[in-house]
This record gives sequence, structure tokens and C-alpha cells, in this order.
Amino acid sequence: MDLKELVAASSLNLTDTQVSLADKYLNQILKWNKTRNLVSRNLKKNDLAEHFLDCAVLQKHLLPGSVIDLGTGSGFPGMCLGIIDPNRDLTLVDSNRKKTSFLINIKNELGLNSVSIKNARVEEIKQINEINIVCRAFKEPAALLKTLEKKISKENKIILMVSEKKPLSATGFDIVYKESEASKILGKKRGFLEIQMS
Repeated sequence: MDLKELVAASSLNLTDTQVSLADKYLNQILKWNKTRNLVSRNLKKNDLAEHFLDCAVLQKHLLPGSVIDLGTGSGFPGMCLGIIDPNRDLTLVDSNRKKTSFLINIKNELGLNSVSIKNARVEEIKQINEINIVCRAFKEPAALLKTLEKKISKENKIILMVSEKKPLSATGFDIVYKESEASKILGKKRGFLEIQMS
């Protein structure tokens, strides 16, 4: 399925303008990928459209308030959330300068004023003030929680995108697995680990 069909099959209520911004974003990834190595070279436009859907349905799992996307890479899920929720403050963090320069370019091109881009390592961030922390395939969940535990509070909600339900327990954290809406649409295992300090 292409982007339009995937969005239509989901409960995402996107305007034509938002679908067109998403389409522009995916085209730019393909264009920049020829020289920047943003995503796997084998990925086609429909694969990226699946990634977009996968990330966009994350929105329903967020608490009200700001979002930080750690290890955002080419902008999954942060840029997708910026397109579908333009009024929410989003910070996209990545240590790879080539990727953050792509993200700055795309943010400006799409006019996403509530998105900020930060070129930094997660370890360098002293305190995370954003309410929601999202992450896709950035670090092993247990290792990520270890990195975050001194930087967050009970107010924060961490949402990790995972392909399937795997047992995870970490002292001091409550962890719940939720199947993603994208699972049924894509016919692939997709889900989220929703994590808060206990």
C-alpha cells in the first residue's frame, strides 16, 4: 500500500495537506539517502510509508505536552509526529551531524515551527524536561532505561517502538506492552513499550 492508502486504512485523521507534507518528507529521505546514508539503501517509498504509519499511530499513546525523540536518525518517529501534530513541541536528538542537517533542512522545508533539532548524544543531556520520551530502534530497552534513570522523573512517559512483545523488567520502572494499530494494517508485529518510573 502507498502512503495515502495506509493513512486511509488507519484511524489517523489527516488532512490532504498533512498527507502531502508526509509524502514530501518521504521523497526527501529517498533523495538525500543517495549521498547521506539516512536509511537502508534497499528501502523503497512504500517501505518508508509503512515506517511513517508505524510512527504516526504512536501519537495516541502520548501524554499531553512536549516530546523528545532520542536517536531520531532520519526523523522516525519525531518528524512524523511533527507532521501530524503541528502544535506539539517536539525535540529531535541525534549525534550524527549528517542526519541532523537533513532534519533541519526538512523542518524548514515543511514549515514545522514546533520542531527543534539537537545534535547531541543522549549521554550528554543532563535533564530531560519533555513529558514524553520516544525512541525507535535506538538502544536496547534495558540499556536505554539505565541511561535515562537519572535524567527523568515520575512525570515522564517513555514509549519505545518495538517489533514484538519481549519480556522486559527494569527495577524502578513499570512497563506495559501495547500492540500498535499498525500491526493489523501492515500484517507485521508492531508494538510499544509504555514505561514510567514506579
